[in-house]
Amino acid sequence: MSFVKLREDPKENEKATSQAPLHSVNGGASSSKAEVFLAKGTKVVGTLHFSGTTEIDCHVEGEINSKESLTICENAVVNAKIIGGEITVRGNVNGDIVASKRLVLKRPARVIGNISASNLSIEEGVTFEGKCAMSSSGASLAPKPTGAEKTGVAA
Repeated sequence: MSFVKLREDPKENEKATSQAPLHSVNGGASSSKAEVFLAKGTKVVGTLHFSGTTEIDCHVEGEINSKESLTICENAVVNAKIIGGEITVRGNVNGDIVASKRLVLKRPARVIGNISASNLSIEEGVTFEGKCAMSSSGASLAPKPTGAEKTGVAA
């Protein structure tokens, strides 16, 4: 597995990244803004919790919870529910996505599952299959009760 926490000093980042295969969405070294990067060739099964800026470019099964920015890179295959603040997807996601702040789907993303976000951007060329809900809180998609409907009575 490749877990790397990038440091403020670029020279220290070079030392850390030389030990693990890091690639960004652009194919170069991981963005210096990412605190955690899961590289291609890594497989993670379980529930992941991140508090800092995170990039995932690997295979994940389970659930992902991120408090800050989360990027699912092009090589990523994620079979998981994703919950976070700001989420950007460029890879393959099979599962529901809930973004409390913003969800951005960029080409060549492929998302199969329901999405919920307060702000949503879908780039041309993205594949999305599922339901979409937008609200100011980014609340998860919950089935709405289907009971008796409200009826009005004229006075």
